[in-house]
Amino acid sequence: MWLNAVVRGVRDHLTVVVLVILCAAIPVGCDNRETILVIEQPTEVHSIAQSPSFPASTSTGLEPGKVIATLKVGETVKATGVYHGQDYDGFKVKLADGAEGLIIAGDTFKVVSR
Repeated sequence: MWLNAVVRGVRDHLTVVVLVILCAAIPVGCDNRETILVIEQPTEVHSIAQSPSFPASTSTGLEPGKVIATLKVGETVKATGVYHGQDYDGFKVKLADGAEGLIIAGDTFKVVSR
């Protein structure tokens, strides 16, 4: 009987310890760091066009459209999403003027977090 009481006490204390660790770890592991792209070569930003074969709400339905801007060496842009398409990977970005577009992944920029 006394063994059951000890096991219950350890279990209760262990539960509290695990909850405290999770409460501390979740905010640290899920921080809201910004992903910034630092442009290393001229980089085109494409308009975001929805593919007619996908619903508008699915990220896989994004297709690169016409070029809406060309970023210069040294410029930075905030990435707001990452997309893995069938023929390309890319970053959804928000430009300084508030416009959103798609940069096709390549060797023209580096990704940094702040």
